Amino acid sequence: MTVQNEYEEIDAVYTEEKKQLNELEERFHVLETEYNRIMDERRRTREAREAAERHLQTLVRAALTIQAFWRSFKVRKAIKAKKRRGAGQKKGNKKY
Repeated sequence: MTVQNEYEEIDAVYTEEKKQLNELEERFHVLETEYNRIMDERRRTREAREAAERHLQTLVRAALTIQAFWRSFKVRKAIKAKKRRGAGQKKGNKKY
């Protein structure tokens, strides 16, 4: 084999591999674009779900606060009513 023939064989292999590489890079670019779109969609979905969870936690915290205030109001009201009922009746002052 001469150097020229060896060079032509190597050049032919290189040209074929370069062609295959270009085809693979084109396919990769399409796949990469699709992958980025899917990942962006998943990120937006996750962020929306997390925002909804934070909103629900805020609502739950608000409901718990309102319920606690309502319970304490009812207890204070019951204590005041009990004191008023008890104030009119002292020991030893029974009316018949």
